[in-house]
Amino acid sequence: MTPRRWAIFIVVNIVVSALTTLLVLNMWDANRSVPRAAVPTTVPTLNPTKQTQVAATVKAPTKTPTSANVQKYTVEFGDTLSEIARKFDVSVADIVALNNLTNADILSEGQQLLIPGSPLTPTPTRVPIPTSTRAPLPVITGTASTALGDFFVTIREIKAPGSLTSEQVILTNLSGQVNMAGWTMTDGEGNKFTFPSLSLLSNGEVTVHTGRGTNTPTDLYWGQTDSRWASGKVAYLRDPAGKLIATYQVP
Repeated sequence: MTPRRWAIFIVVNIVVSALTTLLVLNMWDANRSVPRAAVPTTVPTLNPTKQTQVAATVKAPTKTPTSANVQKYTVEFGDTLSEIARKFDVSVADIVALNNLTNADILSEGQQLLIPGSPLTPTPTRVPIPTSTRAPLPVITGTASTALGDFFVTIREIKAPGSLTSEQVILTNLSGQVNMAGWTMTDGEGNKFTFPSLSLLSNGEVTVHTGRGTNTPTDLYWGQTDSRWASGKVAYLRDPAGKLIATYQVP
């Protein structure tokens, strides 16, 4: 090879090497100029205070009563509202509110009552009715009487509470004939009246006066020197065995 060709070959190699070097340097510089995305080093956490506030605004679900929990009951002769409530295991106040009763002391035989929220099915109890023709008696209920025993003797009313000369307790027998001998009536404060031998006929009534007087078949006298009844007090009627038969709370 001539010296001229050697010179040309060497120049070409130098030019190619220079171009290659410049290209590599440009590419490396371009890679350095591109910003890289920052990688987070911490994991964001929820603010516990805000979580508590959100949880506090969640309300617990409430139950809405449905018509499936309400059933009907037909008032029978001798029924009391408190006895009906006891049969269905509900309160007297709930029955009064559901039926919009204006006078909770009087029911009518055959009256339809709505009973709230009770799964129980009561076993109806019937009171013997004499064959003689008579006008139907009002059914006493509310706070008046709670029949609890085998006899259906109720405390129908306490009149003129607070007046020794006027206050009296009226008892009504809605079952068969009952001998009242040995029965007692107390006021919850240790004062007790013991009934003498007295046959209380079916549908019959006897009045117990707080003051003094002479006993008759329809009126008995306790012989107290002070009145025994006041608003809120409860009268308890028991048979000779001490079994609670009826109660009455003075309005």
